[in-house]
Amino acid sequence: MKKIIYIAFALMLCFIVISVFGATNNSLVNYKYSAKSVTFAKKTGMIILRGEAKIAKIDDKDKDTGDYVNADTITLYTKHNDNTGKDELTKMEAMKNVKMKQGEMAVTCINAVLIYDPEEVINMEGTKESPAIADDGKNRIEAPMIKYYRKDDRLEADGDVTGQITIEEKKSEEDKEK
Repeated sequence: MKKIIYIAFALMLCFIVISVFGATNNSLVNYKYSAKSVTFAKKTGMIILRGEAKIAKIDDKDKDTGDYVNADTITLYTKHNDNTGKDELTKMEAMKNVKMKQGEMAVTCINAVLIYDPEEVINMEGTKESPAIADDGKNRIEAPMIKYYRKDDRLEADGDVTGQITIEEKKSEEDKEK
């Protein structure tokens, strides 16, 4: 009986999580997950992964894309779309020891809240002593609070902000002659 419940839950999770990393995309996306325990509350639309929780995005050929979210606890919030008849992801909370990667951006923070509806925003929380860090390989920002607006590809940070930015500068005529 437990095996049937786990299989049913795994199938439901695949269908419910339309997109952890791009909820406005209407295509179904598969994710592999692991945790020490899982709670699936269909009536409230909540899925809670506790203890070394991990979610990894899988492409259509069943290969890991490299996009992931790891945290002590991950909670997914869904709502039913009456027009499509499917459940859609509206928010995800990753709490304690968060590490995530989407495309080129890697994030380390204490807590992160990914909001998909009405606007796609990732709120990354750290502290002054242990700031949130967002790094795309060229640019890096560290701050107690970072917001990433996905549609605009824009970061905003508050608190004691530090970082590094990589910009190509044009050479002056003098430098070109040397």
